Parts: sequence; C-alpha cells; structure tokens
Amino acid sequence: MTSAGTRSVPGRSRSFKVANGQVSFAEFIQAQMKTIGIDVAIQIYDPAQYATALMQSGDFQLAFSLGPVDSLHPGVARLLRTGGTANHGKYSNPEVDRLLDRAMLTTDPEERADAYRQVELISGRDLAVGWFSRGYASTITRPEVNGVSRYLNLAIWFDRMWIDRHQ
Repeated sequence: MTSAGTRSVPGRSRSFKVANGQVSFAEFIQAQMKTIGIDVAIQIYDPAQYATALMQSGDFQLAFSLGPVDSLHPGVARLLRTGGTANHGKYSNPEVDRLLDRAMLTTDPEERADAYRQVELISGRDLAVGWFSRGYASTITRPEVNGVSRYLNLAIWFDRMWIDRHQ
C-alpha cells in the first residue's frame, strides 16, 4: 500500500509522453491511474519532437492526441482502422475493420448504428483509445438570440440562430 491507500501493482507502470503544453492533463491522468494501482511516469517533449519522434513512429505506451471526431465517418475509421491516418497507436482488429466497412457501405441507418455500437464495444474492450473531453468555449449572447450551437472546431452554426423580437 502507498501512503494514499492505493495499491501499486507490479508490472503496471507506464510512461506517458506529452508535449510541453499538455503537462497538466498528463498529471491528471497520472493521478487517476494511481488510484487503480498503475504508476505513470510523465516524459515531456517539445511539440516538434513530440509530433515527429513519437506520434509518427508510434514509439509510446501512452500519448496525448488532440482532435475531435466530428463525424462517425470518416472520423472513427481514421482513428481505429488498421493503418488509419490518426491511428498513432497502431491499433489493429480485423473485426473492427470489417464493422467500419459495413458502417461506411450501408444505406440503412439502423445497420450503420449497430455497426458503430459494435465498434465502440470492441475497441473499448481492447482499450484502443481512452476518451477524454474538455471544453472551455462559451458563447455569450443577448437574451433574444436563440439557437446558438457550435461545431466541434468551435465555429458557430449561423444557420440555426434566430432572434426573438418579442423578448
């Protein structure tokens, strides 16, 4: 037992390689993993070194990658398909690849939803990706402005906004 009352599990240590702007997030993950007995050592790199030496090479146990999955297709396929352009961890599962193909090719929304549900279950079981969400953007408007919504990239959808002139 450690002084915090958590157990350290032999063989359960990982290195977490991050760019220098991601240290606070890495410390958050380090604290969370410690509660389940996994020791995480943080290694900090400058952004250029991080992008080339780590993300492109796949030379990491844990790494931070920022980017939204703005739509299921092609976002999830880029992340989870064998050889996907955002699959920096080199995750590969033939069943996930087959389900991603099925989701992409079908015109039936229920079949597509079922395929993506199965992809989520399998990749979650495989621990292919740890999903974390942080959002700090806010939009302040006058009370009469309604329908404000944003894309994941923080741009505003102006086509959904309207003004209530009776307020």
